[in-house]
Amino acid sequence: MCASTKTWNRRVSRRGFTLVELLVVIAIIGVLIALLLPAVQQAREAARRMQCTNQQKQLALAMHNHHDTYGKLPGGSYRNSDWGRDSYSWYCFILPFIEENAMYEELNLNEKINGGASVRSYARMQLLDSMLCPSDDSKIQEEGSDNWQNSLHNYVVCYGDANFNSGIAPWNEVDGYAGTAGMFVPERQAGLRDATDGLSNTLLFSEVITPAEEDYWSSIGRTQVAMGAGFTTYLTPNADANDRTNRCHLNLGGNLGAKCTAHADWDWGANVVAPRSWHPGGVNVAMSDGSVRFMPETVNLTVWRGLGTRNGGEVLSDF
Repeated sequence: MCASTKTWNRRVSRRGFTLVELLVVIAIIGVLIALLLPAVQQAREAARRMQCTNQQKQLALAMHNHHDTYGKLPGGSYRNSDWGRDSYSWYCFILPFIEENAMYEELNLNEKINGGASVRSYARMQLLDSMLCPSDDSKIQEEGSDNWQNSLHNYVVCYGDANFNSGIAPWNEVDGYAGTAGMFVPERQAGLRDATDGLSNTLLFSEVITPAEEDYWSSIGRTQVAMGAGFTTYLTPNADANDRTNRCHLNLGGNLGAKCTAHADWDWGANVVAPRSWHPGGVNVAMSDGSVRFMPETVNLTVWRGLGTRNGGEVLSDF
């Protein structure tokens, strides 16, 4: 009896977690996860932004290598005498300098990039990782017919401080504001020596958000084609105001919606496109000296427009 009683006592003395204790532990773990999650997300975004910075540095280096080889930067558009929206953009001409010789050799630069003989060409349809910001998860090709589709990328060049025609009077005005050319203009090439405002004060690249939904012939991120290959500094980074383009996307994603107003004519040079990114607070930009920095969306508009011009003669404050 005595031994049996001792065994029974040992058994009943064992004790597990009560339901209340278990719920308290789960609640504490949930609180800890809630506290840690923002820090983890911030660390991941910092890593993505750093990758985006490095990719823009490589593109700026490619532009400098093109300049060293030919004495000029690529044209904002090129090889189309009517300044049509089917011109090849700067993107096609730096392919050899970003180790994409096969894509470059596939192009027939004597025909229009859209609607030409190179149906579904690799150079038009391929999404290049080096042209995609990891913070933007909309990696898409356009809808539409095979010989008009293009893939959409995040990195675009600066056409000036008004519209894509900045510096080409009389088509360079937006709401009465006469724009000055950036480092890229339609059907013309600039040299680094043309940046009389100073290479460190003149924008080369920035980024755009590729649409989560878009119509065909996008004017945003269509880097192979001139009408979607640029931005201007008429609007500040991540501007609340809509872009104005000849072909509007349907939705940029997130809470942004369409963020686009179609202008009345079909002149792609009249496009006004603000740089945008999913980086909190601003966008990455590459300057013409090859440096890359983070540009806050609170930048002074006058300063920002001055950075978009190559020879505007502005005296810029710190930015």
